[in-house]
Amino acid sequence: MNPADFKFLADLVYKQSGLVLTDDKGYLIETRLLPIARKWSLGSIADIVASIRSDQKAALIYDIVEAMTTNESFFFRDTKPFDQFRDVVMPSLLESKTDGKPLRVWSAACS
Repeated sequence: MNPADFKFLADLVYKQSGLVLTDDKGYLIETRLLPIARKWSLGSIADIVASIRSDQKAALIYDIVEAMTTNESFFFRDTKPFDQFRDVVMPSLLESKTDGKPLRVWSAACS
């Protein structure tokens, strides 16, 4: 995929969803959009870009955004933050807690 097509698709996805695709995500675009190209009888990522540039097909744009977003709202999807919380943060909090009151934890924002 050429840099202009990457920028076009990254900008499109950002405008539609707020998802930022950095330059190192070219592989992700190719992996997720090649099935979309096949679905729309297009041969390549370049053909997807050309199709959108010539005719802003809402359904194609929707398919692109859906393919690029994770769409996974499982709370424990990413285990590393929870492991870090369990292994580092909680022990430190519990060790420094001396008032005898229960420790309350609030989780803000979860799909």
